[in-house]
Amino acid sequence: MLGRHADSLFWMARYLERAENSARRIQATLHHTLTRRTGGDEEWEAIIQSTGNTDTYNDQHKSFVMANVINFVLRGKANDDSVVSLLSKARQNAKSVRNALTQEVWQSLNESWMSGKEALKRPVKIQDLPAILENIIKGSSVFRGALYGTMLHNDIFNFLRLGTFIERADNTARIVGFRYQRLLPTASLSLGDTDYSQWEILLRSLSAWKSYNWVHRGRLDPSDVASFLIFDDRMPRSLLFCYGAICKNLTDLETSYGRDYGSAHQARETLKQLVGGKQSDIHRLSLREFIDTLIHANNDLSLAIAVEFNLER
Repeated sequence: MLGRHADSLFWMARYLERAENSARRIQATLHHTLTRRTGGDEEWEAIIQSTGNTDTYNDQHKSFVMANVINFVLRGKANDDSVVSLLSKARQNAKSVRNALTQEVWQSLNESWMSGKEALKRPVKIQDLPAILENIIKGSSVFRGALYGTMLHNDIFNFLRLGTFIERADNTARIVGFRYQRLLPTASLSLGDTDYSQWEILLRSLSAWKSYNWVHRGRLDPSDVASFLIFDDRMPRSLLFCYGAICKNLTDLETSYGRDYGSAHQARETLKQLVGGKQSDIHRLSLREFIDTLIHANNDLSLAIAVEFNLER
């Protein structure tokens, strides 16, 4: 496969996953805002801080009120990672490899872009926000369904899945890292019952609220939350699950192209670290250091894939 085609597939999937992650983060914070009497602006500020766009946001706004944050994340022209910008970039990449995609995959992405562009062409009204967010998330889910149900599971599929899971691993690691103080084993003693809502936001932003409660029968504990998001290989957004998928797709590429890749070795080393962390117990980990190491390893892996497969980015 030509490097520029692999690049388009890889980044198309990353941009679409990033748009969904932003929508889920807003959705989780909106739920918190509507169901709690306290904890307003600081949670909206946390969204901006976790994306690393605080300086850009502060250039335009003086406070982190809900309306400002929502419009900045979803449609802000100064925000290169706004949802409407991400959907546009995903579609542009898809156009460049249109012949490599099935009709269903192309149509799902194109419809996501069209509906997102229409819904976000003017400032978002709060009463319209739940439906807008749900459509963004649904569009990403339809894309994944079309991908699994209609595409050959070949190298095209592998690059799409690599983009998805590298982006997803980055998102999970950054959210856990940003709130790691709340996930320390001592958090339940030092933060008290009022902090339960923070764990709920964390889980909902990773689409893990219901699955966590299913596994732990509604018992919210910081160590259990951390272990679930990092080490539970049944949860599709956990770091261990993501790296299992990354390793599988890189192994498939090694088999398809008949050679070994350093990036695959890097991914297996990160997977080994995650398995080792699971076995050593969350209570014995330096959580901040562990997550920082994973974030850097994930970034290095993305760069290694770009070099080895001649991705033009």
